[in-house]
Amino acid sequence: SKNKHIRSALRKRRGKLSAQTYEEDQEAILSSPLLTSTPKTVSRSLVRLYPYLIVVDNFLSIITWSNDNVSANLLGIFLFTVCVLYFGFITRYFGHLMIVGIIWVYLLIDKHVQETMASCPSLDDIIHVMDRVSMKSSAVLSPITILSAQDVRRLLFTIAFLSPVYIFLTVFVLSPNYLMLIGGLYVLTYHSKLIRRMRRYLWKFRVVRLLVFFITGLDLGGPDNNRRLFASVNKKIRSFVWNEVGNTSNTKKTVLFKVALFENQRRWLGIGWTSTMLSYERASWTDEFLNTSPSPEVFTLPEEQSGMAWEWHDKDWMLDLTNDGIIQLPASAAKTKVKPGADEGFIYYDNTWNNPSATDTYKKYTRRRRWIRTATVTTTYDDEPTVEKPTPNSHALKSEENNRVRKRKSVI
Repeated sequence: SKNKHIRSALRKRRGKLSAQTYEEDQEAILSSPLLTSTPKTVSRSLVRLYPYLIVVDNFLSIITWSNDNVSANLLGIFLFTVCVLYFGFITRYFGHLMIVGIIWVYLLIDKHVQETMASCPSLDDIIHVMDRVSMKSSAVLSPITILSAQDVRRLLFTIAFLSPVYIFLTVFVLSPNYLMLIGGLYVLTYHSKLIRRMRRYLWKFRVVRLLVFFITGLDLGGPDNNRRLFASVNKKIRSFVWNEVGNTSNTKKTVLFKVALFENQRRWLGIGWTSTMLSYERASWTDEFLNTSPSPEVFTLPEEQSGMAWEWHDKDWMLDLTNDGIIQLPASAAKTKVKPGADEGFIYYDNTWNNPSATDTYKKYTRRRRWIRTATVTTTYDDEPTVEKPTPNSHALKSEENNRVRKRKSVI
């Protein structure tokens, strides 16, 4: 009946689980349109999972600072600080009381779960809680999920390289307890509004970005560089289209744009060629100006904005076997390849990215190759776009700029 309530899954039920127990759990759910279309086995599993979802949802609300009452967050920070700083003292004199305290906290959680479930939730309520748990979990893991396998290897290499600095800090400056306290407080307050604003403000300073780069080896401003690149391209395309179509309104024009990414690798003695780079040099994936770029697997075009719609023209990324014309191939040979070999299309350099050549020798420790893919940019203007008017010397300036780019390519 509808008056029956689900017993908390946090408490051990008496007797063995049976079909009758599942039927009682099923009856505790109020009628829902989803109930008729959902298999009974799935509904029963959701019912059994619901108490744990409530606990996880509340825990994630505290971690993400998305709860209504921040007193729980402040209490958690206080308890964490006390436990880290005085853990030895607490366990020595109050260890027996801590066991009772853990049991008391468990009973409070179980009571909260029972009060939440006393309203006889519907299947829609359970799914809603699952959605909340999924979104909050994504928010908690977002600083980690944005890292690729290459980023993790680069981070590990940099941290291992800085091990002497860490040992010096723990021996002469800060004890491991204080370092753990600083790291834990950063994690616990990461999603709070105050800390988010502080990070956003500090990130404006170049010295902070450089400090983070030298500590982690990661260029966390890479996505911003990518957005700035597309913003510059959009501006130039607007100017080009406006010069071509004049004052015609509601004009659509499609422009082909070739996206080029460079794959950089370094040779390590005993390992061979890998994408693990030194912390102070270029990243494993860059654009033609050495700005950090996502790998082709995760590279995305910008969303439609300000009358500019981007979409891929080519189906896949292709390796430029000529490496932007540096490698000479026979006229009948293919210039691109979708699935190249591990060593195809590379230009080899010495340890400082100088003295390029198309052949690998024992003096070559770095190499890179060029991946390309064509995209289309469709422009639509209802009104006159805001662009800079070309000057009489604009063509001369553009030619000079192209010459500088060619010279830069020949160097890098």
